[in-house]
Amino acid sequence: MKKQMLVLLAVVSLLSMTVSADTVAYWRFEEGPADAQVPHPVADGQYYEGVVDSSGNGNGLSVWNEGAAGYVYKTEVGGSVVDGVANNYSVKNSGGGPAMWTDTADAINSITPAAFTVEATFKLENGGYKTIVGRDSRGTATAGTNTDGNLAALYFQAIPNNGLAIKFCDVSGYWHEALAAPGSYVGFDWGTDPDGTQAHWYSMAGVSDGTMLSLWLRDLTTAGSWQMIAQTDMSAVNPGSPDTALSAGAGDGGDWDAGNWTVGRGLYGGGHGDRAYGYIDEVRISDAALNVDQFLMVVPEPATMAVLGLGALLAARMRRK
Repeated sequence: MKKQMLVLLAVVSLLSMTVSADTVAYWRFEEGPADAQVPHPVADGQYYEGVVDSSGNGNGLSVWNEGAAGYVYKTEVGGSVVDGVANNYSVKNSGGGPAMWTDTADAINSITPAAFTVEATFKLENGGYKTIVGRDSRGTATAGTNTDGNLAALYFQAIPNNGLAIKFCDVSGYWHEALAAPGSYVGFDWGTDPDGTQAHWYSMAGVSDGTMLSLWLRDLTTAGSWQMIAQTDMSAVNPGSPDTALSAGAGDGGDWDAGNWTVGRGLYGGGHGDRAYGYIDEVRISDAALNVDQFLMVVPEPATMAVLGLGALLAARMRRK
C-alpha cells in the first residue's frame, strides 16, 4: 500500500507540472493562509500582484485594497483535488465592493482570441448581476442589433433570478450572448446564511469556437456531470459579423483600462459594478474552444484522489492532450 501511494504521488507530481498550451491565465488562489486578506500593501486602486498566475504567463491579479474591496482566503472549496493537484483555498469577498483585475502591462490585456474558454468554480449569493469574470471596455458594441455603448467586452456572470450567462463583444462590434434560464444555480442569502452553507458549489465554462457560444455547468455539491445550459449560434443570432474574435476593448476610465480582465466585478457604462458576492475559485482563461473533457476536473467532496483512482486520473489527463 505504501509503495502504491508513493507511485500515485509521483504521478500526480508529474501531472501537476503539465499546463495546457492554450492556457492564457489560471488563478488558483492557493496562496493562503486561511482567513488572511489577499495582500495589497499599497494605495487603494494601485495594481499589486496579490494572486499568482499559475499558468506561468505572468498575468497576476490585484485586489483594490485589503478590506471592503478585497478578498479573504477560505478553506471552503468545491473539491479538494483539481486536475490531480490539491485545492486548499477559495476566496470570498471581505466587504461590499470586491474587485480583482489584471495589470495593464500584462499580455492578457491585449489578446483578441478567435476562440476562447472562460472557466471558474463558485458559490454565489442569490439574485442580481454578479460578474465572476469580466473584461473592461466601453463603446465597442457598434454593429448589429445591440449597440448599447455601456456594455463591456465580456461578462461571465450570474444574472437576475439566479440565471447564468456568457456574453461578449467581438472585434467587429457585434454583441453575442448565451443566457441560461432563471433558477440555474442554488445560491445563498447573506443575511440568513452568510457562509453559504445552504448553497451549492458549481464549476462553469463559457466557450466560443467562433460560431457557437456555449455555456456549461456542473453542480459539484451533487457530484453531477457537465450539462450544457445555454447555446447560441452566432451566425444566426445577431448575424453578419465578419470576425467573431473577442474584442480587446476600448475606452478609458479613471479606475479601469480597456482590456483589463476582472474577477469578482464587471463594468457597465464605465462604472464598476455587478459584484460577485460569494466564493470564487479556479479561474482559467484559454485562447481555444476547449472540449468538455478538457475542462478543469474538480473532484467534489467527499471524494478524494484515492477514491478517484490512479487509472481515472491518468485517463482524464490523457484526454486533455
